[in-house]
Amino acid sequence: MSFHITFHKMSIRNQMKTIVILMLALFVLVCALISVSIRALIRRSEDEHMQVATQRLIDQMDLMYGKMENFCINIGEDDAIQALLASDYAQMSPLRRPAMECLARHKVLESTIEDISLVNDKIHYSNVLRGEDLDRIRAMVNGRPFRWIGFCSHSFTSEAEKPDMMVYAGDVIVGTQNLGTIVISLNAADFLAENDGEENQMYFLTDREGVLFSIGQSAEEVYEVYRLWQEGDYPEHLVEGGHYDIRSYYFEDMDCYLVGALDVRDMGRGMMQIQLLIWGCVMAAGVFCAMFFLLVSRGVVRPLHQFHATIRQIRQSSQRGLETDLNLRGCSEIEELGHEFSGMLEDIESLNRKIFQSATDLYELKVQKQEAELAYLRSQVDPHFLYNTLEVIRKMALEKDAPEIAQMTLDMGHIFRYSAKGEDEVTLEEEISIIKSYSRIQQMRFEGKISVYYFVSEDVLELKVMKMLLQPIVENSIFHGLEPKSGKGSLYIGARVEEDDLIITVKDDGVGIGEAELAELQGMLREKSADTRKHVGTLNTNARIRLQYGERYGVQIESLPEDGTTVTLRLPAKE
Repeated sequence: MSFHITFHKMSIRNQMKTIVILMLALFVLVCALISVSIRALIRRSEDEHMQVATQRLIDQMDLMYGKMENFCINIGEDDAIQALLASDYAQMSPLRRPAMECLARHKVLESTIEDISLVNDKIHYSNVLRGEDLDRIRAMVNGRPFRWIGFCSHSFTSEAEKPDMMVYAGDVIVGTQNLGTIVISLNAADFLAENDGEENQMYFLTDREGVLFSIGQSAEEVYEVYRLWQEGDYPEHLVEGGHYDIRSYYFEDMDCYLVGALDVRDMGRGMMQIQLLIWGCVMAAGVFCAMFFLLVSRGVVRPLHQFHATIRQIRQSSQRGLETDLNLRGCSEIEELGHEFSGMLEDIESLNRKIFQSATDLYELKVQKQEAELAYLRSQVDPHFLYNTLEVIRKMALEKDAPEIAQMTLDMGHIFRYSAKGEDEVTLEEEISIIKSYSRIQQMRFEGKISVYYFVSEDVLELKVMKMLLQPIVENSIFHGLEPKSGKGSLYIGARVEEDDLIITVKDDGVGIGEAELAELQGMLREKSADTRKHVGTLNTNARIRLQYGERYGVQIESLPEDGTTVTLRLPAKE
């Protein structure tokens, strides 16, 4: 009886500790029996897992060998590569770009390729290997169309960061002439990391001279397994000895072994009485749940129910406080919660008074801010002053025989007057005239680098569109498409009626947009609400169209890298 009273007065934390200690003693006993029984099952499971993982790695190595062989042969048969390797120094420059494009295409096909290098007596091209490394590899190939070289470290990074690379190479032979050698370097960590085994499994590649590459294990563990494997006289099957079960496979094409080892020190034996032990665990869990339910019900649920009833009473009667302190009978934390709740209501009443005073002060500050903004607006320069100034500059330019400056000021004044007009909608003809003024300014800026062409039929010029609809799109095409382009570029602006819709197209032949960025932008255009802080012009224009005309209308964008971008605007054809 005294224990029951003492236990009831304990905090819920201490009550839980008491129950958990009792239950843990029972579960430890049950789990100890279970662990003895399942050790053998784990042993068999781990062995099967190692066999599957080893076979997967073998298949992957064979597949990669075949793929690299095809890559090497395909690259060697490419006309651009053969022309570059056969050229002298005077002919090499114009042949470099198509050859580099060929190498880039093959690198895209396999993500683990770190670099594709070219080497002969005149060329030593590589991003990861030095010239002496390339010459050594070429000597190892010695006229073969393809062979596995081994592992090599990155030549241009620090010692601590050098990645291990798997190196394949082959000579380019046309007729009887050996033009040079192709060297393909794979990032071994990217290629082999996904084949890490469980904690008690390890895999590494080795030959008769030593370990070539280990997959995620410490050097000490790998060396111990390597020593046991050597003592087995390079076996290709199961070796049982010491603390490891070792399996190895010989790659004839690569002249190396794949060694897999299973640490058997933590494995168990047998699987007896598993069913009986499981039922014991179930029964223990049932007892634990019953005791836990009783504890929570008496120590937490009942006082919380009382607490909830009090809150409902406060809500229904619109009280701001309690006439008497809330006395919750339960564990010590619940009782303290009742006392704190009573004090919190008093604090809320005090905060309400402070909030009312703060709201009054904020209202006065808002009035003062509005007065300040009004004074600021009164001090703004009259827009007509700016127009008149531009007109004076235009006249001075004409007097000084500077027609380009005169035309630019005329276009600038045209844009200012147009943007300051109060209408929300204008005719397409007016919008096109502003684009012509804007593009003329940009053409003067870029000194003939940009050409602009208009394909707008007469029957669409009187259709209504939103004001300043095309300027953000044209600006994007110029600054993000044509300006980064190395040579001259063109901008095409067209408009046509398709059924009951007005289709406006803005196309450039600039640098285009990358696949990832294009996919992100297209996804944002499809969303009802997108973050307009990025791609401001395009997203804002799309949002304006949808807000004005509905979800059926908006902006579509298509692009290919180095092939330009096409932006299509769909609006209702309104007279």
